[in-house]
Amino acid sequence: MSMSVVNAKTYISRVIGGANSSQIQDLAGEALLRGYSDWGTERDWEFLLKDTSLTTRVSNCNCTTLQGLVSAPTTGAFDFVNVGQGVTVQSGETVTLPAGTVVTVITRGSDGVVLTITLSQNFGGTDDTSVVLIFSADIPLVVGVNDYALPNDFGRFYTCRELVDPRTLVFRRQRLFDRLYPDQTLQGLPLEYTTYNPYSPATQNFGETRLKFDVIPSAVGTIRLRYYRKFITTGTNVDMPDDLLYKFLDYCRSVMLDLKRAQDDPTGYRKAQISSLNRAGEQDEEVTEDNDIDNCLKSQMDMYYRYYED
Repeated sequence: MSMSVVNAKTYISRVIGGANSSQIQDLAGEALLRGYSDWGTERDWEFLLKDTSLTTRVSNCNCTTLQGLVSAPTTGAFDFVNVGQGVTVQSGETVTLPAGTVVTVITRGSDGVVLTITLSQNFGGTDDTSVVLIFSADIPLVVGVNDYALPNDFGRFYTCRELVDPRTLVFRRQRLFDRLYPDQTLQGLPLEYTTYNPYSPATQNFGETRLKFDVIPSAVGTIRLRYYRKFITTGTNVDMPDDLLYKFLDYCRSVMLDLKRAQDDPTGYRKAQISSLNRAGEQDEEVTEDNDIDNCLKSQMDMYYRYYED
């Protein structure tokens, strides 16, 4: 029962009798985007849950033989890539890559967006300007590195697990790390994680929210994230499951009505926007539901899986 965005805008605009008006259709598109924003700040939706267990494909890469340097084909296309991540070439391409090729260097621009990646081995075969590169699943832990990119569609954390030395990590805020660890250059076994961003999200394509740990990893490993993805606001179809589709579209209709009524009742409209602002603030404060009260009340030594390398 999925619905195209074109049909969705028609459905939304009918609430004020504007299905045949291009101007009202544009307003319906704005209401649709507002709907995504409001639903996203209202709660973390189960249907947005996913993890990093699948490979990621990047199309239209310009790959030159006897070289291992690749530029991002579009702004932000490589922002999810981490050092140590495996890379292969899609079957049927004219270029080749030896087995076991991984990313060794990531070069960022002044705004934090990844400009180029360097591979551990060079391309073979013949040059191709539209190669599909396949990046391995999950996030490789690298010894001495405490800065890891998150998926481009990352919204909010759900859980974080280490697969090689199996354990589930606990979310903490950076404030706690700053209080507990005066020396943040120490290496050890990561047991807690947080978000990290050296740049302002407003200056970048995908926000560049990154992953870091309580201590710098002292051993290789593999991190699997389960997370809530962002709504797909630029797709062909409305990004909503069938059982919620019309509830969502009717909410977008209410946004259209509010905009129409704002001219006659600006005070009521302002009250609604203040309420929306408060909800956004509450979501920003919580960060992730993985920061649950039970774990926060326990000290690190009280947790049954707490242990460090000597």
